Amino acid sequence: MRKAANLLVIIAILFCALPASADHSASGRVSGPTPYVYTIKCDPGERFLVEVTSTQPTSVNILSMTPDSRADGGWAFNAVKSSQKAYSHLLDHSAPPGEPKNNASHWHYRVSILASTSEPADFALSVSLFKNGSDDFNKRAREQLLELGKNLDQENKSLKEKITAMSWLKEETAELEERKALLAAKMEEIKGIVALAKSEADPQEKERLKETGRYLLAEYKAGRDKYNEDKQRIKDDIEIYNSLVRRRKAVQD
Repeated sequence: MRKAANLLVIIAILFCALPASADHSASGRVSGPTPYVYTIKCDPGERFLVEVTSTQPTSVNILSMTPDSRADGGWAFNAVKSSQKAYSHLLDHSAPPGEPKNNASHWHYRVSILASTSEPADFALSVSLFKNGSDDFNKRAREQLLELGKNLDQENKSLKEKITAMSWLKEETAELEERKALLAAKMEEIKGIVALAKSEADPQEKERLKETGRYLLAEYKAGRDKYNEDKQRIKDDIEIYNSLVRRRKAVQD
């Protein structure tokens, strides 16, 4: 008997793309309508790079938290930068030059990470800050894009291997569908015999038809119970397989 696939399929490679020298980092889980939020404090003119990777699709927004007309997007309502329904996000933004009009010494932004599906999403967040006029930003952004591409390629190969290793599931699923069709055909046969028994005038023939119907019904129930048992056995494997296929499609896109 084939062993059921491990329910906790952890795609750890997602988190390998994070820069080793990030100024700020965090990880956690989001689910439902409640986002994870992270506040960034910037000097005037400072630029920052935000990267988020997750095990399920997420939506990431950068919100301005400083009430000032120079804060693009409005205060805490509209995102100054946004990336929707993806496994990987790379966003950047620059604080306006000069101090805010509310006499604060810094500009504040909030990174919001929200689950895009009904599935909980484990995520990793990285924030890198760059001083105004620094040449490091373009270098870091290029490095991150190259690293992201490299890790996505590795993940694509890893997912392909996992999907190939579960190819047996397709055969079992097809077999279950055949059994389901046979059970449906047997039920139709039983219904036909029941109808004949009801209209049969000969008592002996009527009893024979009933006995045949009872025998077929017992066969049907045994087959149905075994079908349900086998279907439940691979239910979790099917969910894992489908999640791997969806994940690989997202990586390829």
